[in-house]
Amino acid sequence: MRCLAVLLLAVALLPACGLKGPLYLPTPQQEREMAERKKRLEEREQREKQQEQLLEQQQQQQHQAEKPSGLQQPQPVQQPQQPQQ
Repeated sequence: MRCLAVLLLAVALLPACGLKGPLYLPTPQQEREMAERKKRLEEREQREKQQEQLLEQQQQQQHQAEKPSGLQQPQPVQQPQQPQQ
């Protein structure tokens, strides 16, 4: 019974000591590649963010252009006059 408890405890605790990520030290070339990849990703995200902001500005400008510049009162509709008999 005691062996079973020790075994269950070991099985429960062993997965907790694992690390996420590489289990080795990267070579200098791999470090450069990872740094370049990270830089490219950051640049791409920055470009996408700038494009989104530009698109939002264009949409706001279009929306403002569609609005009338001044508030105009609606013109009353004139009823056609019927000839009097």
